Amino acid sequence: MQLSRKEILADGLLLLTALIWGGAFAIVKNTLDSFPPAAIIAMRYGIATVLTGIAFRRHLRGLTGADVARGALVGLLLCAAYIVQTIGLAYTTAGKNAFLTTVYVMLVPFFGLVFFRQKLRRANFVAAGMMLLGIGLLSLDGESGGLNRGDLLTLVCGALFAGHIVAVEQCQRKMNAYALIVLQFGFSAVFALAYTLLFERGVTLEFNAGSVGGLLYLAIFSTTIAMSLQNIGQSMAPASHASILLSLESVFGVLFSCLLLGERVTPKMLAGFVVIFAALMVSELTPRERKNAA
Repeated sequence: MQLSRKEILADGLLLLTALIWGGAFAIVKNTLDSFPPAAIIAMRYGIATVLTGIAFRRHLRGLTGADVARGALVGLLLCAAYIVQTIGLAYTTAGKNAFLTTVYVMLVPFFGLVFFRQKLRRANFVAAGMMLLGIGLLSLDGESGGLNRGDLLTLVCGALFAGHIVAVEQCQRKMNAYALIVLQFGFSAVFALAYTLLFERGVTLEFNAGSVGGLLYLAIFSTTIAMSLQNIGQSMAPASHASILLSLESVFGVLFSCLLLGERVTPKMLAGFVVIFAALMVSELTPRERKNAA
């Protein structure tokens, strides 16, 4: 099957999103030493709202109450997912956090089937299962023990991310994709601010060169740029396919740790790359749903 230009563009945007996100796990881990979880979310999405609001301001004209409600729903799911993931990261390793978050690869097709009766091909499930196996080979060292509190929170986070991906796909069919980006960022910031004022009061915020630099990376690259690319890419690809490509963030996370921290590539990790490449081939070579073909 030959991919169209639109499909190639969508895949490129989603892969770039995963690449940027892959570099964020270590940064979030370090930033937690200076800020509590919800405060990080509130600040990064507050900055992202301002930046995208300026960039996409012409798309915000003529918004309806229904559009705002859709933005609130997507923003709530996004905020909840990141808060749960960030809290979980404080109790588990970055590798396990990256792997367990990708349960959304398995959940997205099921959510689409259950809530919207989307038809699925067997290849969707095969590719998703292969992707999880490959990421597991890359991320789990076999010495971390069973599931702990952080791992369980991360599994919940994966379910929330699956809900977010499906919600983005559905909402984009009824409103402008760029307006949805700004609205979800704004509501995420508001919800996170409310959480931190209610549950993180009294926690000291430590602003220094390292923490501010990490926060700016998360706000500008991991949020403003990457999530804008995610929303634009998802407007041109079905959610089940997008989730496969987005899950590569954990693969890029391992690559960054090898390149920047000098970690060794083991035979087990190499096997993970092979399985993941095979999963991508299954996903790419399967005829996919054509959105608005007419």
